[in-house]
Amino acid sequence: MPSTTPPQVGPLSDFAGGQAEWRWPFYRHGLRPSTSATDAQALPTALPLLPGLGSACFVEWRYWSVLSGAFHGIVGLSLVNPEQRFASIAEGGLLLIIAGVFDRPAPPGAAHPSHGEQPLFEPRAAELCWMHLFPVAACTFDQPERGGLSADDGDCHLELRQRDATHADLLIESSSGLRLKLTHHGLAGTAIASVLDDGQADAMSRGMGQRLKRRLAGLIGAHWVVHCPSPVAATDGEIKIDPSALAELPTAPGADADSYATPALRARVDAGDREFRWQRASGYYEHSFGIQPLPLHGWDFLFVPDIERGQSLVMQTYRSSRALRYVEVVWQQDGQARHQRFGPDCLQLTWPETTIDPVLRARRPLRRLIRAEAAGLSLQVDNRVLHRIPLLRPHRLAVRHFFISEEIGVADWTLRDAQDRVIAQAVNQPCGGELAHFRTRTSMATQQHRRPRMTKATR
Repeated sequence: MPSTTPPQVGPLSDFAGGQAEWRWPFYRHGLRPSTSATDAQALPTALPLLPGLGSACFVEWRYWSVLSGAFHGIVGLSLVNPEQRFASIAEGGLLLIIAGVFDRPAPPGAAHPSHGEQPLFEPRAAELCWMHLFPVAACTFDQPERGGLSADDGDCHLELRQRDATHADLLIESSSGLRLKLTHHGLAGTAIASVLDDGQADAMSRGMGQRLKRRLAGLIGAHWVVHCPSPVAATDGEIKIDPSALAELPTAPGADADSYATPALRARVDAGDREFRWQRASGYYEHSFGIQPLPLHGWDFLFVPDIERGQSLVMQTYRSSRALRYVEVVWQQDGQARHQRFGPDCLQLTWPETTIDPVLRARRPLRRLIRAEAAGLSLQVDNRVLHRIPLLRPHRLAVRHFFISEEIGVADWTLRDAQDRVIAQAVNQPCGGELAHFRTRTSMATQQHRRPRMTKATR
């Protein structure tokens, strides 16, 4: 039967749990060469043989998503290589990302596409991808309260107030004229149990990826924690854009661009349409962290929050990982939130339609199908990717060959019991997700449409 309070497992409940604190201060202390065995217990894994390299591979990711008609996109904070080791080839600092589509076009009538229908937004979408890298010296963590953050380097100011893991207020102001305010309220009782992949779940696997993971776990302490306090939330906010904020940005992803603004967004702003507001939109929040070299990192990720019904579906699949391969469904029943997790042996994920992306230089899905069964429940998911926003950092060797494709889509899903009765469902629900992994080719062409390719690729 589905659970109302999914349990944490082992010491991870103390390390991640429902806490809002930044994890880097714990890692910084635990990775010091003089760290004692007692202090090393602050980490979720054993002290690595090469702690300096472990520090260089540290990533802490906070990710708020907004799924509204006014703005469908994300605000991300990625703390990478905080001690700025190997600076000639690797970036270090706190990377701020605002990426999304304004005045999102109306979604299609269903996730399943009609014959011959183009699955992508038109190129006239008002789209923004804006990034700013703060040096760690410009950041103050866990102030004025645990989980809070203040960052200011003269070009951008950021204030994060996090009362707990599920409630946040975020203010961003750039000197160029971009301003964002966001309030996030996670729905009580819906937090998803944190998951740690330290390679132990794959200890009996003999694949090359699993063997390499186990070696890296000992050398640099490689591991990853997915912590999702808010799979469904209510979010309010606004984004204000002055023309000066877009003046120096390229008009499309590609070449050496990390930030860009499309001509459609520029035209809107130049015409005086400069404020975009949303109220009680569906939202999602994740706080994930760990030590992982980017060339070996990668994920295929989907989230479908619905604040009106108080439900959500989250899929997490990470490369060469069994621990981080699952779908969790949260729904309301008898006045309380219910949870069901479908693990790696219970689910099947396929990409029935894909395309070779001319900017990412990689294959990505246009459609996902998920089938899963566990605990007498069956799940069917049909996810259609309508648009993608490339998140690229082309200026350092260590990150140039890694991409994130931020997705905007719709999803249909149905959860049935053993008697085939529908106990929860969503139809044509706006959703988000990501595809991310290493790529060998990095020369990027201008964004363009290509017809989808029908395939039986399975991920």
